[in-house]
Amino acid sequence: MRIGVIGTPSGIDEFSKYLERARRPIEPGRNARDKHYDSLAFPDFPGIGSNLSFRTEFISDSTLQRTIPEEYFNNAIKPADTSAKLRGVVELVSRELQVLAEKEPGPNVVVIVLPPSVERECGTVGAAFRGLKVKLTPARKLVQKLEHERAKTGQEMLPFVFVDGPEQESHGFWNIHHALKAYAMRIGLPTQLMWEPRLRGEGLTQDPASMAWNLFTALYYKAGNIPWQSESISPGTCFVGISFYREGPQQDAAMQSSLAQVFSGVGEGMVLKGERAFVDKTRGDRKAHLDARGAKQLLTRAIALYEQHHGGKPIRVVVHKTSRYWPEELQGLRDALGDIQRSDFLALERLDLRFMRLGHEPPIRGTIITLEPRHYLLFTVGYVPFLGLYPGMRVPAPLEIVEHHGTSSAMDVCREIMTLTKVNWNSCAFASREPITIQFARTVGRILTEVREQVAPQSKYRFYM
Repeated sequence: MRIGVIGTPSGIDEFSKYLERARRPIEPGRNARDKHYDSLAFPDFPGIGSNLSFRTEFISDSTLQRTIPEEYFNNAIKPADTSAKLRGVVELVSRELQVLAEKEPGPNVVVIVLPPSVERECGTVGAAFRGLKVKLTPARKLVQKLEHERAKTGQEMLPFVFVDGPEQESHGFWNIHHALKAYAMRIGLPTQLMWEPRLRGEGLTQDPASMAWNLFTALYYKAGNIPWQSESISPGTCFVGISFYREGPQQDAAMQSSLAQVFSGVGEGMVLKGERAFVDKTRGDRKAHLDARGAKQLLTRAIALYEQHHGGKPIRVVVHKTSRYWPEELQGLRDALGDIQRSDFLALERLDLRFMRLGHEPPIRGTIITLEPRHYLLFTVGYVPFLGLYPGMRVPAPLEIVEHHGTSSAMDVCREIMTLTKVNWNSCAFASREPITIQFARTVGRILTEVREQVAPQSKYRFYM
């Protein structure tokens, strides 16, 4: 596997040292040894090589490395405006990505090592924009009103074009990670972002062995490989995750859009940018939804992508969505199924309530609490008897399945959710709280906020993580 590297001279040197260090076993460290070293939850990293871990040689040499002087980064982050800082860093890195993309043979994946100065100035940028108010022009207010009416009535609008002056500068460059991913998408190279101090072992939020497992699993996947697969996913099942995102971090940003992630359970996650979504507070719901036409178009495109990728239609379609189903939304999804007879539509939400059980450990992972028919709670995280511990930091909170439209049993759909919490190739954790369908959809939405309209989003998930 050919790894490209972009960074300052010291950043590239630190990554080269880390790559050499990773060829030997890495232990979790003293803190992890005291608590979990004898468990299966925090194993040693055995090292990389043709006969170790991924059975792959990870290589990087000077022909795959592009140096950016630290002075250039310091100049890029001088502006007082936070968006200008991000823009400057992104432009620096994008130029070098383009050079690597034109090499023959080129890298399979590119590691971007950002220096401490960029981390200090840009590492937490993103939260500052939440709740930002942007005044809408009269023309855009009219468009929002008309689109809202169309969502409620289902009526079509004649296409039209409006002009309301130059695009506001407030659009884009909200987060360093998301912006770099969005601009790398145009170039067609998957990337891995790293802070230089982490390579030296400074400021780690996980033990050294877990860091190595997570890093090389991500690199292996981004280079076009599948680290592991599930054996318990029924063949012919198409899983679709639908979430929603704002086109900017402002509370009154442009109308929310939807996105879907098609996932077969045995291969590459595929990404679709969805149709326009709407929020109708008059219906007592603050979450975004699709109208009937948008729901039908979205699922029709998702099924077509599955058919293209797998050479045939799915036998069954399962939709995981982050909001309840409006009647017209549900009808649109059903209309998209065509001759597909089997389907399950589930609405999954996070629940802040906590449940306790007798003893010293939290609820067991896999526990189902039935509140009423087709409304239940599922502990996707919790105490794992196989590991002999709860591999988490806080009191585990269950997922709430607030709606279930379909013929499958609660046990079957919950078992599938449990399986899909173990197919996150961005982490080697035993399991995640959310199924990969929802995780992918949320992650993709954050990146799409930075993608310019003239850029066609990549369809493969490895460009987003």
